Amino acid sequence: MKKFIILLFTFTLTLVACTTKAPEPESIFYTEAQVKDIIADGHLYTIHEFIDKYMTEEGNYLNDSIHRYRTRATKGDGVYLFSMDTLPSTGEGIYIRARVETDDEGGNFYKTFVLQQIVNGEQQNLRVGVDAGSISGLYPRGQELIIRCNGLAIGRYANQIQLCTPSYNNNIYANKESEKVGWAPGRIDVATFKRNSWRIGMPDESKLQIDTIAITDYINKLNIVENRKYDGRLVCVTGVHYTGQLNDNGEIKNCSFDNPETATDANVFAPTTENMNYPQSRYVKDINGNLILISVSEYAKMARFYIPGAGSAYDGKYQYTISKNDTQQPTEGTYLPASINGTTYYVMVPEERVAEGFHTDDVIFIPDATKEEEKALIYDGAQWVNKVGILHCPEYSGSVKGVLSFYMDNAKYDAESSDWAISICDISDIQMKTVEGTPWNPTEYSNKNK
Repeated sequence: MKKFIILLFTFTLTLVACTTKAPEPESIFYTEAQVKDIIADGHLYTIHEFIDKYMTEEGNYLNDSIHRYRTRATKGDGVYLFSMDTLPSTGEGIYIRARVETDDEGGNFYKTFVLQQIVNGEQQNLRVGVDAGSISGLYPRGQELIIRCNGLAIGRYANQIQLCTPSYNNNIYANKESEKVGWAPGRIDVATFKRNSWRIGMPDESKLQIDTIAITDYINKLNIVENRKYDGRLVCVTGVHYTGQLNDNGEIKNCSFDNPETATDANVFAPTTENMNYPQSRYVKDINGNLILISVSEYAKMARFYIPGAGSAYDGKYQYTISKNDTQQPTEGTYLPASINGTTYYVMVPEERVAEGFHTDDVIFIPDATKEEEKALIYDGAQWVNKVGILHCPEYSGSVKGVLSFYMDNAKYDAESSDWAISICDISDIQMKTVEGTPWNPTEYSNKNK
């Protein structure tokens, strides 16, 4: 009996000894009073001071006899879209301090975040790649950080300045792979970044500065070097609407209503890229007709959602098809007359729709389905146009918030206005409604009717 009591007592002590203690906030979040101790062995730079001091145009990964960057990095004019400068691992500590302005919950900033520092009321920004999924769990939006940059690198990927580590790309399956072989900024391993960073205070998203901008503030800035200091700014454009259009190698084209799993031009935020993995973009327009692209990754949560005002050609209330034979006025039933180039066509509609009202701008016209160019025309009230599924985009207007991006990955082309885009973090960064006040309701693509 005594042995049983002793054993039970020992087991109880063992359970108590194995109980873990939750970490104290003080062990995770450092106070302002501790900042001086953190940076005691070095110098704290502003982001622009850090870039000016340690980032060169060519970087130190370029050899006189062998181009170690990808061939599209430069066109021989001394400007490099891809570069890297390694930072000394010893000596004086190199520190920067800034606040995280992005999150990866929407999937549009994968293993990447953007830092914001406010100096004299102006944003200074820097992109950081860290090889960790769900990085916002460690460094949420609004978290202020001090980063010791010794042993890391500062470089540019597609002209966007990044805190990084060197990475060699030799993906033989990439599109135009011969142009992309070489060194480029890579992600910092998570253990190294955690060791070199300190969280200052608790996350506070309200401390972030969002600049309300006009599209014309940036869209005409085409100086490749100067534009680096604007990239990464947290901005908001107001009074804009989606146009239902995309940029296709410099040409503005209407999105289609096709399946985004197979059609690169589908009227969603980011359809397939057919394994090329570049950010997809859709235009928004302001009241004066100025355009800027809104960028979303095909792997983001909102990728297969229709852009505001868009939809399927099959899921609307008033989607009807007419042909060349529909020119005789019906003697019974309910119908919609539509005049096309002097010919009146009659579209039969269900009786129950009469009370709701039906609209000519929702009627699909397929005069000859054997001709590709005559498929999927829609009447906009004046003419038949190839805008099925995007005709109603201008009905929703409002604001878009996100990270200003100047992305240019091929030096053989000149800078264009389409190199500018705004990258949203989440679908909630888009706030739009109709003139009647009806808010835009995000709807995901469905092929149930096809």
